[in-house]
Amino acid sequence: MNPCASSPPTEIERVAWEGYLEPLGQTFRSASLPRVTLGEPEGWPAAEAMESRLGQKWTPPAAGRRYTLVRLACTLHPPSDKSVTYSEATLTAYLRPRAGAGRVVAHDLYPQRQTVESKGKLALALKPNLKFAAVAEAGLEAGVEIEHHDAFPVITGFGLGESNPYWQFARHAASPLIGCQSVYVVLDTPRDADGVRLSLELIASLETRYGPLRAGLPEAARAHLSRAMA
Repeated sequence: MNPCASSPPTEIERVAWEGYLEPLGQTFRSASLPRVTLGEPEGWPAAEAMESRLGQKWTPPAAGRRYTLVRLACTLHPPSDKSVTYSEATLTAYLRPRAGAGRVVAHDLYPQRQTVESKGKLALALKPNLKFAAVAEAGLEAGVEIEHHDAFPVITGFGLGESNPYWQFARHAASPLIGCQSVYVVLDTPRDADGVRLSLELIASLETRYGPLRAGLPEAARAHLSRAMA
């Protein structure tokens, strides 16, 4: 597969889970719990993606490791109660080897920090060292170009080099925190790990007429959000 073959979604077509979040730690239940959609994680072996673009054998940045480009997508739907607004949301990917020793870690994340609202689409480059860069920054160095659509205005990625990378989406004064967003991670996996087990978690913070509310995925949903990646 080639990540250039399809643009990141402005709406989710392949749904991993859709439903309403549940309150975390609260004893009351709000009548306006948020509805979210999580897309199916999509992955591309880095060697296949890079060699299809470069037209030659590609050497990974570290021997004895496997690299996979993964795209994650989520949608925060507008609350039915107009007085309820999102203040923050966190999307976390938990990475584990399917079998074997060692750790699966995030070699790189995109975005790592986006502090200004971006409208339209941005062309990214996945460089031969498997680090993300804007096409303008990549210069003449060959790599895989990725079309990225920014919907949320403030995004910060955490967990570079760790097994539980996550992205925080924050409300901006000029724009509500709603809509569909895709993020990317390059997985760094031990050669003998027999693939990756990726699990997703989404937590949202909201302001309601009754006060702040934190909500997360129902227990049954989390059981359906674990995927085996190559």
